[in-house]
Amino acid sequence: MQKIFHKTDILDKRAQTKFLLNEEILMENAARGIAEFIKTKAKKGADILFLCGGGNNGADGFAAARMLVGSFNVSVFCFYPPKSPLAKLQFSRLKSLHVKILKTLPKSADIYIDCILGSGQKNAIDKDLENLLLHVNTQKGLKIACDIPTAIYSQTPFKADFTLTMGALKAVLFEDFTKDYAGEIICCDLGVDRSEFEDETDMFLLEKDDLVLPIRERKNSNKGDFGHLAIVSGEKAGASILSGLTALSFGAGLVSLLVKEKLFEFNPSLMQAEKLPDKTTAVIAGMGFGNREMDASWFENVPFVIDADLCYDKRIREWDSPKCVITPHPKEFSSLLEIFGFGKISVEEIQQRRFFWAKEFSLKFSGVLVLKGANTIIAQNSVLYVCRFGTQALAKGGSGDILAGLIGALLAQNYSPLNAAVSGVLAHALASLSFETNNYALTPEGLIEKIKLLQK
Repeated sequence: MQKIFHKTDILDKRAQTKFLLNEEILMENAARGIAEFIKTKAKKGADILFLCGGGNNGADGFAAARMLVGSFNVSVFCFYPPKSPLAKLQFSRLKSLHVKILKTLPKSADIYIDCILGSGQKNAIDKDLENLLLHVNTQKGLKIACDIPTAIYSQTPFKADFTLTMGALKAVLFEDFTKDYAGEIICCDLGVDRSEFEDETDMFLLEKDDLVLPIRERKNSNKGDFGHLAIVSGEKAGASILSGLTALSFGAGLVSLLVKEKLFEFNPSLMQAEKLPDKTTAVIAGMGFGNREMDASWFENVPFVIDADLCYDKRIREWDSPKCVITPHPKEFSSLLEIFGFGKISVEEIQQRRFFWAKEFSLKFSGVLVLKGANTIIAQNSVLYVCRFGTQALAKGGSGDILAGLIGALLAQNYSPLNAAVSGVLAHALASLSFETNNYALTPEGLIEKIKLLQK
């Protein structure tokens, strides 16, 4: 896992006091990181255009441009004139090399580097900047953002292929609304290794090797050793069938569908029962539930997953338990926030502050929250884990049923609720990454097949 921080200016100040790295040294290291990265992407003599603002983000650009003059055809367009003391200093240094300072944008460039606005940006942008970003986003050259893409909170951000963030990973880069604009996120050191620069945090970025697959190491075993998952089948039985087939594919020894009346013979691997089997080790309920009558005794003695329709049930506070994993999408999460006393929070408000609301909810909910989205968030006791591997291929009916099946399968196999949520979310996302054909064509059945092939 990598650490993520809501604010990194505190880390900058810490580096200045603890390691005696003043602001100018930190800036030189940031610029060096930008320049070295550009060298890996540009051919000798390439046209490189820096788009600079008047603050320290622009100063980073001026310094990086200085380091590239000679090897490349470097030019600088100042959208705002240098204003901060370091911007003025770095601009003076750059001009001593007789670099091209442009008053108008060139027709094209091989690489565009966005150094207009940095991490302090929050205000609405003016029309001139909006028009500039709209124009640059249509150009064919490689696009690199310094620290964060300019105007990331607006409707027309700079659309980067890469974002080079400075010192530590910033939370805003992993919000859902950022995913289409940040590109690949790379962290540049500022003069000390990240392990020294970073401090304590309550947010972590999941990596592929955080996935713990339910590989069976012991040869002398039987189906009873790998748990018995019970899935409550509601009015739409297809949802529970998908979850059940997923759970079998992810290691659960036995899977029973809890039905009111026997279903058609859809798959001989899935058993059917009218009451909870005696040796049940985990339960899933909520997918396709409809108006089925709820029985709280299902959740009394085993870990359980609550999904979909049950996120709208006001009795959910009575079922709150450290053994619970709840898996809402944003609309369902809006209902949960209201049930837990936060008031009516719209989906739009949630999507603009996903980390905030996930953390707030986790302080009132004793189980594990899995807030689904472009970057799914797992939260427990105010600690957040972010999965960035999800793809648009997963935006299809049945995808959430499969995720519930993955988490339920791991709970049945004695994973803790948090570990089941982490590995279930990662398996779900990484399986979608391995899909070779068009991203609109992934079916639930195809996703299950990819889950079977996951490797560490």
